[in-house]
Amino acid sequence: MFTHGAKLWLKLLVAFLASTALILAGIGYLAFRAAAQAMEAQLGDSLIAVARVSAGQVGKPRALRLEPGDEQSRTYKNLQERLEALRAATEVERIYLFDPRGRALVDSAGELRVGEEIVRLSADRAELHGVFAGQPRSSLLFTGRDGARFKSGFAPVRLEGSPEVVAAVGVDGSARFFEPLADLGRVLGLVGGLALLLVGLMSVLLARRITQPLQRLVEAARAIGRGELEGEIGVETRDEIGVLAWTLNDMRRSILARDQQLQMMLAGIAHEVRNPLGGMALFVGLLREEVADRPEAQKQLERVATELGYLERVVRDFLEFARKRPPALEVVDAREELQAVATLMSAEVAQAGLVLEVALEGDARGARWDRERVRGALLNLLRNAVQASSPGGRVTLACRVDGAGGPLALEVRDQGVGIPPELRDKVFDPFFTTRQKGTGLGLALVKKVAEAHRGRLELQSEVGRGTTVRILLPRDELPGSGEAG
Repeated sequence: MFTHGAKLWLKLLVAFLASTALILAGIGYLAFRAAAQAMEAQLGDSLIAVARVSAGQVGKPRALRLEPGDEQSRTYKNLQERLEALRAATEVERIYLFDPRGRALVDSAGELRVGEEIVRLSADRAELHGVFAGQPRSSLLFTGRDGARFKSGFAPVRLEGSPEVVAAVGVDGSARFFEPLADLGRVLGLVGGLALLLVGLMSVLLARRITQPLQRLVEAARAIGRGELEGEIGVETRDEIGVLAWTLNDMRRSILARDQQLQMMLAGIAHEVRNPLGGMALFVGLLREEVADRPEAQKQLERVATELGYLERVVRDFLEFARKRPPALEVVDAREELQAVATLMSAEVAQAGLVLEVALEGDARGARWDRERVRGALLNLLRNAVQASSPGGRVTLACRVDGAGGPLALEVRDQGVGIPPELRDKVFDPFFTTRQKGTGLGLALVKKVAEAHRGRLELQSEVGRGTTVRILLPRDELPGSGEAG
C-alpha cells in the first residue's frame, strides 16, 4: 500500500530555499570578503601614514640614547607626550618606538619600559625585515588575547641627513576600525534572511498553486478507482497539470463507456443463461412427478436440481459483483437485523452441527446501512464460517460499537481451521477461492459492500483457532453514493 512521504510543496520549498540560501551565502561571503580585504588594505595604508608622521617626530638622536630606567627623564616624557597627542588625534590604539632588536624605546601608553623586548613583534619578522630595509609595511590582521582584532603599521626611522634606518615606529589599529565591517556583516545577514523569507513565501504560494490542483486530481483519481465514474473532472489550468486533468477525464469516459458495455453484456449473458436454467428447473420439477415411485431417479434429479441452483448462484454473484449502485441507506435496528440473518442461517448451521450465537456489544442506536446488501454480506460471511468449522463448534454474529462516535463493527467469528498467512492478502480478491466449487466472489462482494458504505474490512485469523472478519461502517459521515455488491 502506498504511504505518504514528504509532500510535494515541502520538497519544492526545501529546493527553493536551499538553492537560494547557497546563492545568498556565496554572494554574501564574496561581498564580505572583498569588503574586508579593501577595508584591511585601507587600514594598513592609514596606519603606515600615521607611523610615518610619528617617525618624523621621534627621529631624534636623543631618543635612540634612552636606556632602561629613563622613563622619568624629560626626553622620554616629551617623546611620550608627542606620541600620545598623535595617537589621540588619529584615534589609533598605540604608537611605540623600538630599535632593530625589537626592544621598546618609547610607548604612548606607558606600558612598555625602555629596553623591554616587544614579544608581539616576533610574529611580524617578515614585515620588519622590509621596514629596516627602508620600506614602510603593515602587518597581517591578528586577534589579541581579549578577542579584539588588530593590525599594525610600521615605518622606518632615520636620523636627519642619514639614509640608515636606526629604529622603527609601530602603530596599532584597534577593533574600532573594523566596526563598519561588522555592521556590513550584520546588514548582509539581515538582507539574506529577508531574502530567504521572501523566497520562502513565494515558494509556498507557488507550491500551493501547483499542489492544490494536483491534490484535487489525486482525489479524482481515487474516486475513479472506487468506481465513481460519473463526475466530470475540472480542467483548471492550461499547463501540464491541465493536460493531466484532461487525460484523467478521457480515461474516466473510456472506463465508463467500457463499464456500460460490460453491464449490457453481462445483463444479456445473464438473460440468455437464466432462461435455459429456468426451463431446466421446470423440467426437473415435471420429471419428479413422473418418477415419484423410483427412488434412484429421484436422487439423480435432486443432484441435477442442486447443480442448477449452483449455476443460478454463479450467475447472480457475477451480476451482483459487476453491478454499480449507490447504497439505499436507512435507519435499522441492529439487533433485529442480526436476528433476521441468524434465522436465515439457522437451518444450515443446524445441519452442520454448529451453534450460532448473536451478540450486541455497545449502543448501536442510529445505525444506518443498506439493509439488503449488508444482510447479503453477513450471510456470505456466515456461510464461509460454517464451511470452515467442524461439528460441535461455535459461530458468533456480533455487532460492536467502540466508544461514542466510533465505527460500528459487524463481526463474524468462527472456531474453524483458520487462514494460512500466505493466503490472507488474497482471500478478498475477486475469483480467488480454495474450494473445488466456488466463484471466489463471496468475500469480494463483502468488501464491496463495506467500501460502498465508506467503510473497510478487517481480517484476523490464526491457523487451527479460527477467523474473525469485521465490517467497519462509519456512523457520523454517511455516503451519498458508492458501489455495493
